[in-house]
Amino acid sequence: MATVIASTALSPADGSGSAIGYAASAGTACLRQAGLTPSDADVLINVGVYRDSNVSEPSVAALIQKRIGINLDYLHTADRHAAFSFDLMNGACGILNAVQAAGALLATGSARRVLVVSADTHPSMDPAKAGTAEFPYASTGAAMLLERGEDARGFGRVHHRSSSGTHGINGYLPLRDAGSEGRNTITVDREDRALGRMLELAVDSVNGLLAAEYGVDPAEVPAALEKTLLVTSQPSPDFASHLSRRLGLASDAAVTVEGLEGDPHTSALTYGYRQALEAGRLAGHDRILFLAVGAGLTSAASIYRLDGAPEGAAH
Repeated sequence: MATVIASTALSPADGSGSAIGYAASAGTACLRQAGLTPSDADVLINVGVYRDSNVSEPSVAALIQKRIGINLDYLHTADRHAAFSFDLMNGACGILNAVQAAGALLATGSARRVLVVSADTHPSMDPAKAGTAEFPYASTGAAMLLERGEDARGFGRVHHRSSSGTHGINGYLPLRDAGSEGRNTITVDREDRALGRMLELAVDSVNGLLAAEYGVDPAEVPAALEKTLLVTSQPSPDFASHLSRRLGLASDAAVTVEGLEGDPHTSALTYGYRQALEAGRLAGHDRILFLAVGAGLTSAASIYRLDGAPEGAAH
């Protein structure tokens, strides 16, 4: 048995610029698509990083849980079904960290369903400031509902790598400069060589995963990934295609997220998967290689085994 994707949903930009709103709307749509209600979710994990007004307390996950309405008054329900929520912040890699955490909860029976939400926004919540040179991230959100499968379909082990040296990308709040505008201010620095370093780490990550899982050496990577769809983080619009070429894959082997102004960041893998699903691109593939590279520099990668069936109602 493995952790499977039961449903996904995306939150289109609605002009509000609220990461909490984006995550909640995507989470609600994700549950509805699976034929479920908010009371059917056991755990909510929020992996978003850039928040409304730079809020740090209370937990943003709790605010999203409240907005969705997940078991808020469980003591007065017939089965007293409680739900738990928490934030898990690791940038673009956070979604795969959440897959790891969800897998442990599902495997032990601590949860039947885990809803993973993601959203990022400029802290001013001004959509015009998103997807710019100063703040390269898109103002949007996404959600992924995870369950325990009954067969080999689903996520395999999540592999991690890191690159020595500087962080490459650094998002922070300059308190001295921000002054009274701290709640509306964020600074994102990206080194000139960051994208090149991220690409190198991505290639190294794929090679390491295939060597560990299948005993494949770098020369055999194109053949090993012949029926594999590549869904990656999107630190630049052409990152996925550059990585595909570096790995010797076909031009259509990687998914490039479309329709957004800026990097979808913590929502990138869910966006890539959902857009590929809607476009029918999963057909003809046996596996999906989910790969994220972010600040640190760090990477996370996992193979998702497909059975060829589309998403349907939850069990």
